Amino acid sequence: KARARRGRRRSQGARRRAKAISAMARGGGGGLRHVVHRRVHLERPQPSARKRLGYLEKHKDYVKRAKDFHRKQDRIKEMEKQAFYRNEDEFHTSMLSLKVTDGRTRKKATPLSKEQQLLLDSQDANYVAMREQMDRKAVEKRMQSLHFLDAERPNKHTIFVDDDDDGEEASQGGGARGSSKNTSGSSSSSAASAGDAAAKAKKGLEDFDVAEYFDTHPALLGRKANRLRRQQLLTRSFEGSQELQEATRVAYRELYHRQMRAKRLSRVREELELRQHLLKKGRRVKIAEATEERPAQYRWLPERKR
Repeated sequence: KARARRGRRRSQGARRRAKAISAMARGGGGGLRHVVHRRVHLERPQPSARKRLGYLEKHKDYVKRAKDFHRKQDRIKEMEKQAFYRNEDEFHTSMLSLKVTDGRTRKKATPLSKEQQLLLDSQDANYVAMREQMDRKAVEKRMQSLHFLDAERPNKHTIFVDDDDDGEEASQGGGARGSSKNTSGSSSSSAASAGDAAAKAKKGLEDFDVAEYFDTHPALLGRKANRLRRQQLLTRSFEGSQELQEATRVAYRELYHRQMRAKRLSRVREELELRQHLLKKGRRVKIAEATEERPAQYRWLPERKR
């Protein structure tokens, strides 16, 4: 039908053009408006003064919106008809696993028996324990190669520096003379010499060069390991030192992450084991709430065995 309709339209247009051409040939201009191409007047866009209002709806947009509205209305009418003619005695086996909640059909949760839940938790606990054991072994293997030489420690490196021999002798000599004479002048002179010796020792400690004592560069004094001497710094090459430091940093980071994951897995395993115990028979009393470090703690009451 549509093809026939298009064919009729083409034939009518051809007849109109033929009439217009014949009229023009006879000198009449009545059919000229059907032949000359006319400008297509498009719908205007949104004026600049009304840009804040957004897109200006065109006729094609209205057609789409109207079709969508009518399609939804037809669907609603069809559903109302199906609900009206519904058979209340209808039954299907899939209805056993479905339930209606707040007007919506949902699938029922399949509850597990205690034995099934206990088996499921035990399998989960075994898997978590296996992963925890793998991480702990990886941590031990990694710690054998990483010695934490540059890690922060509370210990200190104390350097014992001997006092000046001259100051020591002066202090000893002054004390001996003061004891033999037992006069006030000798005691004052010995105190003065002791003060000079202390000031000299303090000045010597301030002038003490730690880098020269360790025979290394001052920039390496903060290291607790791999502190090279000056002769080694002059003779050795350090082309791959940056790559080595980066690899060491990555190894320490991986060790830390594995330690934390093993700790979290241990917490999950303890929780699963607690669930297994709670599924078993026996009276119990909770004695402590769960924390971030451990699960809740229970105490099982003693039972008389027959």
